[in-house]
Amino acid sequence: MLKFYCYNFTDEKSTPQIIADIKTLCERTAQFEREEEIMLFVFVPALSLEAVCAAFPERKLVKISSQSFSVKPVTNELTPEKLKEIGADMAITGLADRRYLLGESDEMIRDNLETILNLGFKSMLCVGETREAAENGTAQAIVARQIKTGFSKIPYEAHYRIGTVYRPLWDFDRSFCPSEEYTLSMLRTIRDAVKETLPGFPIEMPLFFGGLLSAEKLAQYFNDDIIDGVFWDSKAISAEEFADIINKIG
Repeated sequence: MLKFYCYNFTDEKSTPQIIADIKTLCERTAQFEREEEIMLFVFVPALSLEAVCAAFPERKLVKISSQSFSVKPVTNELTPEKLKEIGADMAITGLADRRYLLGESDEMIRDNLETILNLGFKSMLCVGETREAAENGTAQAIVARQIKTGFSKIPYEAHYRIGTVYRPLWDFDRSFCPSEEYTLSMLRTIRDAVKETLPGFPIEMPLFFGGLLSAEKLAQYFNDDIIDGVFWDSKAISAEEFADIINKIG
């Protein structure tokens, strides 16, 4: 099966460090066939994105994504037109810090996703709950709503350019420790909500998990078709460690 590996660069990384880490990831996974064995995506802060895209004009081994964008010009944000100009491959929508801390609504995220897909980009919808929702039993309903709203305007022809990321807000600071039963129930909820929202899509949408797993557990989740990929931060795992995980699992 094709496995997706997503590496998200957090703000403590400088542009030269990001470029060096991407080179490390590409060099240490170059033996794998892209689009057959693995796909590698890197998610880059807006202030570093143009330089990173310029540093990797050939994208056979890696695809480069913006962590955010703004339809209207905003300081420190890139418009979809600017993303096209600098040559980005993707732009993610709905990251939990923006959804909860910046107040981006489900409807705003839906419209952003529609815009970026209509321009020919790949994208991912990030969904997730707060610690409070996890603890009070409302998490499944909240995440299902995020999916049903977020995917309600996807163009049919974009079915092969879209995925879902499960990355709760509590995962940013590890303020909640879920059981495996909880995690699996959330992943099942996401799969079911996507199928219900997009019944006519010809392929199953890939699901990416933001929680850290051991190599053994990750291999199990891949083999059991629980997830299709991971979405991990540079703050939690180094580029070298991430490459080691890829090499252990393939």
